[in-house]
Amino acid sequence: MQEKGQKWVYGISIYMVLKAVLNLIINISAGNVVYLIIAVVAFVLLTQRIPFIQYYIQYVVAAYLVLVFLINVGNNISNFSDNWFYLLEGIVDLGAAVVLVFEKNVRAFFHND
Repeated sequence: MQEKGQKWVYGISIYMVLKAVLNLIINISAGNVVYLIIAVVAFVLLTQRIPFIQYYIQYVVAAYLVLVFLINVGNNISNFSDNWFYLLEGIVDLGAAVVLVFEKNVRAFFHND
């Protein structure tokens, strides 16, 4: 179970970093640099299972993914023809958040030593 959970965690972590890099390439801005820094920090915290943090970090990252979706969903829907890719990205973010919180193998990865 832990091995499957680890694969999920690495996949989501790599997705977050690649998404941030792609967004930075598309639009170089301070906000996208911050998103990249957050993605790299999330990658490290999720994959390294740091004591005292490992029991709740997946919830923090899931909340961050949902928050980013909620911040951007209004603009993405109102400009759907121009922003359909970003809306799809937001839906994937929500899916990743659901997996981090509810997938039993991910929970096993964080809660079994």
